[in-house]
Amino acid sequence: RYETNAFSAHNIFENLHHRALVKHFRTLLKNLADAGHNKQARLIKIMCDGYGLSQVFADGTFLPCSAWSWASYSYKGGKGTPTPLSSHVEEKWFNHDLLEELYAELGYDPGEIMKMMFQLIGEGRASENLLEILPGTKPKDVTVVAQELKDYPPAKPLVRYAGNPVLSPIKEHPWESKYVLNTAAFRIKDRVYLLYRAHGDDDVSRIGLAVTDGYNVLERLPEPVFVPQDITETKGVEDPRVAIIDNKIYMLYTAYDGVIAQVAVVAIELDDLLNKRFDKWERKGLVFQDIWDKDAILFPDKINGKYIIYHRIEPSIWMSHLNKLEFPAQKEKHSIILGPRSGQMWDSLKIGAGSQPIKTKYGWLLIYHGVDRNRVYRLGVILTDLANPERLLYRSPNPVLSPETEYEIGKKGESWVPNVVFTCGAAPASDKEVLDSGDEILVYYGAADTHICLATGRVGDLIPESVRQEVEGNIMDA
Repeated sequence: RYETNAFSAHNIFENLHHRALVKHFRTLLKNLADAGHNKQARLIKIMCDGYGLSQVFADGTFLPCSAWSWASYSYKGGKGTPTPLSSHVEEKWFNHDLLEELYAELGYDPGEIMKMMFQLIGEGRASENLLEILPGTKPKDVTVVAQELKDYPPAKPLVRYAGNPVLSPIKEHPWESKYVLNTAAFRIKDRVYLLYRAHGDDDVSRIGLAVTDGYNVLERLPEPVFVPQDITETKGVEDPRVAIIDNKIYMLYTAYDGVIAQVAVVAIELDDLLNKRFDKWERKGLVFQDIWDKDAILFPDKINGKYIIYHRIEPSIWMSHLNKLEFPAQKEKHSIILGPRSGQMWDSLKIGAGSQPIKTKYGWLLIYHGVDRNRVYRLGVILTDLANPERLLYRSPNPVLSPETEYEIGKKGESWVPNVVFTCGAAPASDKEVLDSGDEILVYYGAADTHICLATGRVGDLIPESVRQEVEGNIMDA
């Protein structure tokens, strides 16, 4: 039994039912005791205290203590006393307790176990081993940044490009035959370059390159430009995001080995990439080693002498300061700057950074993704302070893009994940360093994790006028 994933999300989920049953029994015994039925209450208490345990008598008889094990054993044709290998409840109860004790001993919150369990089940990964995924998934020394609560006005929606999708899978290319999605984007003069994730026949993700005028694909390379090599990438290199610093492209991506997702970084001289010298990629390593992490973006400017990274440890957006672009970086001194909203809002389950930060005169503009309780992915807007990216200036109460078209909702048997719009990259519509309200951005997004589409938006539409006026007023006051 132990070789079949004793610590699977499914088994932990099953044990939660038994914990709930015991909790109800304890309520019953309290009610019995209050009514004066002390003998019955004492017997139920003994049953509750022993639930999940088992006993071996002096003559070698094995006795499980849960009625479920007895019932299951009898239902399957068992005679007499259940055997040790039939003690489903007892085994799962012990494993669940052990996992919580181990996690607490490592200095983490055992409540994370339930969160990860529900995430895996929701992703169809109920059989995966939590013992392999959980340890080391959280950094230390974390500060939660309290943001000012405001009744923000809505942002105007992004406008879909009429020529969508921009990129689709190519069946004749085995490495990108199934899905293309989640592309980084950066502008060099009159060209926008797309470093996109592709998924092929072997179910491994690689990175391809397409060159566009912003809207139309001018060139698409027939082979991937970056492929998995490290042991942490055996299932793929995913969801690239880029920043250009000192004429060098830094690409942050998710390295996935089938067990843990981690953020890694590579770099290449801009001239080498433009001239297709893809053997020049420099692997810098994992950003935060042994931490389950995704959705990382690097700011293109140093701020107060530090490099800034946003990343996503579920369910929130985290921020880290780096003195140098040397990796792995320290696991200490992180801050949580933004989390999911409550209730039935469109970003109530989890959020993550999307496009790389775009510099505007009002602040750093980011398109982020939010997920609701039905696991629908949508896009929203964040604006943070130019001098202090921990400080939120605006967060759209509404999504600016939701799955609506056939490409985004998905087709059964053809699309990878339905009801998804997800961005990893945006670029100015013109070659401009700092954008004003009348300037436009191009937002590239994965649609149902199967195609790459484009939507556009004016800065002034994405950042409402009242927010822009407040920012400008604060700048003048300073």
